[in-house]
Amino acid sequence: MTGAGDLDKSLAVYGRGHRRRLTGHQKLAVDFAKARPFNPMERLVFSAAARDESLARHMHLFASRLIGPFRFVNPVIMARSWAVNLRHRRA
Repeated sequence: MTGAGDLDKSLAVYGRGHRRRLTGHQKLAVDFAKARPFNPMERLVFSAAARDESLARHMHLFASRLIGPFRFVNPVIMARSWAVNLRHRRA
């Protein structure tokens, strides 16, 4: 059984939504694929995620594309990452 809707229109709407949700992830994936060294912000968050369970979960949400780049790197996460790494250095 087929629907009575316009397939081209439905596919266009789906495509726009898909692009909107995944463009940030795609741009970051392309950037990482260049085999460049991590920038300071990436080093901060990635190293903190290796030391802190809640930041590791947060990274998992991003890597699974359950949250977008803006939610992944926000002021609260950056401050927590900084604090985790600072505690690690002092230990």
